[in-house]
Amino acid sequence: MNDYRIGSGFDVHRFSQDRGRDLILAGVVIDCPFSLEAVSDGDLVLHAVCDAFCGACGLGDIGDLFPPEEKSSKGLSSLVIAEEVREKTEKKFTAVNIDLTIIAEQPRLVRYKAAMTESLKKIFACSEVNVKIKSKEGLDILGGKDAIACMAVVLLKKKIN
Repeated sequence: MNDYRIGSGFDVHRFSQDRGRDLILAGVVIDCPFSLEAVSDGDLVLHAVCDAFCGACGLGDIGDLFPPEEKSSKGLSSLVIAEEVREKTEKKFTAVNIDLTIIAEQPRLVRYKAAMTESLKKIFACSEVNVKIKSKEGLDILGGKDAIACMAVVLLKKKIN
């Protein structure tokens, strides 16, 4: 019997100059002059983690649960998405750990790392959360001047009924 499941998730969003929206990562509002382009609120950290949970449980991805072409998805809080994913997965699985890497040259996110870690622990009822922040090292690749990206991996343990 397979008691453990691993899931991976990835998301990337372009920067937006829309001053009417906050930049939100892992449920934490980041103080900066821009936001991210997205159908929802653009919290790419929660999107990547939710996709990892979905992958571990065979639920497809968050686009299957919240189709981007549906009006109800427009401007949707990623906390709502995370709650739905958690409800669907926690019936059969317990989160063992979450590990993620945010790839961003800007804004500087180091000072938000602890807040993002605590937010993810609370949202996903997982005591083991690791957040890493990496820059692009001056290369014009993912996470450069135009976007932020996030990769996430989760380990879930099947509940014994």
